[in-house]
Amino acid sequence: MIDGLPTLDDISFYDKFVLLRVDVNAPIVNSTILDTTRFESHLPTIEELSDTKLVLLAHQSRPGRKDFTTLESHASTLSRLLGRRVEYIDEIFSKNVVQRVKEMESGEILLLENVRFYSEEQLSRGAEEHAESHMVRKLKGLFDFFVNDAFSASHRSHASLVGFVPVIPSVVGRLVEKEVSALSKTLKGEGRKLFILGGAKIKDSVKVLKNVLENNIADKAILTGVVANYFLMLKGVDIGEVNKNIVEDNKEDVSDEEMKALLERYSDRIVLPVDFGVERDGVRADIPINNFDGKFRIMDIGLESVNQFSSLIPEFDYVVINGPAGVFEDDRFSLGTYEVLKAATKAGYSVVGGGHIASAARLFGLTERFDHISTAGGACIRFLSGEKLVALEVIKEYWEKKWGKKQEL
Repeated sequence: MIDGLPTLDDISFYDKFVLLRVDVNAPIVNSTILDTTRFESHLPTIEELSDTKLVLLAHQSRPGRKDFTTLESHASTLSRLLGRRVEYIDEIFSKNVVQRVKEMESGEILLLENVRFYSEEQLSRGAEEHAESHMVRKLKGLFDFFVNDAFSASHRSHASLVGFVPVIPSVVGRLVEKEVSALSKTLKGEGRKLFILGGAKIKDSVKVLKNVLENNIADKAILTGVVANYFLMLKGVDIGEVNKNIVEDNKEDVSDEEMKALLERYSDRIVLPVDFGVERDGVRADIPINNFDGKFRIMDIGLESVNQFSSLIPEFDYVVINGPAGVFEDDRFSLGTYEVLKAATKAGYSVVGGGHIASAARLFGLTERFDHISTAGGACIRFLSGEKLVALEVIKEYWEKKWGKKQEL
């Protein structure tokens, strides 16, 4: 058990039929999978279940997007990474699927079709309602256990994530266990904590910022990227029209008044940049905030901010970094993100959130120097914001009231 969640340690799965939900949603261009990070993150769970009759459920993108496609190439990718065959079936709960599952032998692995091809998958329903869906009713009788290893999708109440939990004994896989352990440590561990929040998604950073400040989790919070520009604007700094427009485009429904009050209340714990890296005449220029006339687009934190942050970050026992400091994909403006990431590796325990900042850590070759790099974007944000992840909470609920009482598991 971890944080009230049953794990693979709580069941006996040898030679059993196991339904495993993974998240191998990946960037795809011209039918080519560009990043296998999420595939690799599930390998420990899949390998531990190698002596079962294992069926995988997964999704790729969503309807209407260019990369909304079948999982045929995902099966090939998993086969290559595992060194064993993962059989792809281009259906989800047809008679052919049912028959093939019944015929399985221990050690075989099947990957069913993209669950989002099924229209009921993404309906916003509770676990009991989803348990009555066609997919769950057709598949539930085939399996002894359901395992959720899709941490990055666990903030969604979708059929393939919550629908099997009321009707099949359900636990979490090793990736979920690893994510929950690492992220919980940053919120509950003893010692000084620093949260570095950047990127363009102001709403996401604000949710984390409120949680870690109002609940006295963070000793300090460093803000970078568009998030920092927003808070500087709230302080009265003229960041210029082009930067104001970028802030407005990314602010969503964040309340200026609420954030001004937060900034005033925690002014001693919120750390903001003192200069900017901008593009001027095709090259990088570092300009102190006091000398900034707002004519240029802010592309990075400035050199003095880099130096200050790099000195401060290693002092902490726990450091969480989510969101880049600037446009790191452009070599001229990668300095802030690189140096902040590098400094974070020197902290006692360092965690990188998912999404763009995880991509940056990989780009700079720093992944091995962090204690944990999350596979999740939205789920990680919600966890750090103190929110419950619905697909994990329902496993806790049913284990407590139903499955955990059955000793033969």
